[in-house]
Amino acid sequence: MSMESEVHRPLADYSANIWEDILTQFSKSELETTDTLKEKHSTLKEAVTESFMASKENPIENIKFIDALCRLDVFEKFKGEDGKFKEHLVADASGILSLYEASQWNTRGEDIIDQALAFSSCHLKAMSFQSIPQHLAVRIKNALKHPYHKGISRIETRKYISYYEAEEKRDAVLLEFAKIDFNMLQMLHRTELACVTRWYEEMEIKSKVTYTRHRVAEAYLWSIGAYFEPQYSQARVKTAVALIIFTMLDDTYDAYGTMEELEIFSDAIEKWLPAPPNMIPESMKYVYRIMVDFYEKLDEEFENEGRSGCGFHLKKSLKTTANGYMQEAKWLKEDYTATFDEYKENAIVSSGYYPLIAMTFAGMGDVANLDAFEWLSSNPKIRVASEKISRFTDDISSYEFERKREHVATAIECYMKQFGVSKEQAVEGINIMLSDAWKDMNQELMRPHSCPFPLLMRIFNLCRVVDVFYRYQDCYTHPEFLKEHIVSLFIEDIPI
Repeated sequence: MSMESEVHRPLADYSANIWEDILTQFSKSELETTDTLKEKHSTLKEAVTESFMASKENPIENIKFIDALCRLDVFEKFKGEDGKFKEHLVADASGILSLYEASQWNTRGEDIIDQALAFSSCHLKAMSFQSIPQHLAVRIKNALKHPYHKGISRIETRKYISYYEAEEKRDAVLLEFAKIDFNMLQMLHRTELACVTRWYEEMEIKSKVTYTRHRVAEAYLWSIGAYFEPQYSQARVKTAVALIIFTMLDDTYDAYGTMEELEIFSDAIEKWLPAPPNMIPESMKYVYRIMVDFYEKLDEEFENEGRSGCGFHLKKSLKTTANGYMQEAKWLKEDYTATFDEYKENAIVSSGYYPLIAMTFAGMGDVANLDAFEWLSSNPKIRVASEKISRFTDDISSYEFERKREHVATAIECYMKQFGVSKEQAVEGINIMLSDAWKDMNQELMRPHSCPFPLLMRIFNLCRVVDVFYRYQDCYTHPEFLKEHIVSLFIEDIPI
């Protein structure tokens, strides 16, 4: 105890867990799907299918989404002879919104899509919301905050049901089906969240690792962002558990361990010692045990599934990130502000997204074989783009909070140092880099890969989580900003 109490530590004043009693919200009956609901869901599904097949219109033609990816003629038709976007389009709020959403798929060198994005976002921001239906105004405001392209799928689905319900020409059968489908999936999500919470309580993390952020519900929301599909139930649970472990690891380096302790801790991770080393506090030993036990069990599962060698890459991704954390700890001890180039090189690994992506691959079954993990470890462009998005979005949103405590210089300070600019100019420069990283992400999703597309979608989905969690503030550190999403997805069902 004396080791932990007498040593000076860079502790952080993290917000408390705001979901202490989240499971008391759910009775046993609520955690089980009733036969009546299942039967109604099945009946409505048949009716919706028949309606869809009988439609004279091709629904795909209404979406125009694939066209936005593949053919710039979709955007050319919005332009006049002078090459500028037609101003009369402003009167069509829905059309402008569609143009705005489609232009989120911009890539490097596609000036026309950049122009479409600038045109549509400018006019949506200037729009008089009194002149359009309220539900459309709400939809536009939400799109400006988080376009669908950068949103978490389940959150976007919940919102769209509300939008659609307000439409005059809504299909009553389709609406009821969507509500029941959402509520049924919500029951599954509640069950999964209960499972993660039980693990957390059994591990006694709250009392054993007091310095970390306690974020069970938020970690589970993150995992839903990675894969919303019902069949990935176990994957969501394991990814949420992994995120809790990653949080403890991050906070151990960032807000607890001394330099000497972290060197011992890092060496143990690099050697993958079966038991934690001596000369570190009991809390750090506890983190080490949980981490190693979790990864060893995953490795055993890989072997049983015929995916031998994948566990090696999971551990490699974790070691890589720990090395990145260690570099930041050294800079802090030396009171060194890195150049932005130095920071950027280390930030790719300290983002923590390499082990998180690897973890989402782990839950994808046979499609994530050894070849897929080897591809991921080769630093493909889409992974690098995701790591930039994660690191720099986080750095901008958490800048003010980190300045108030003992913390290594972040991207903004390093940018200011290297280029001799103000904070505002540094943020602007980093935002340009973020925009380019999103363009790289889009481009990589459009071209052929040796890696199966379902795995690429995990990387993309994780970037969408970052945009929701970090674009305006560090919502993971300050969970009150995620409260509305957790309530709408896990606590409140949709009235039918």
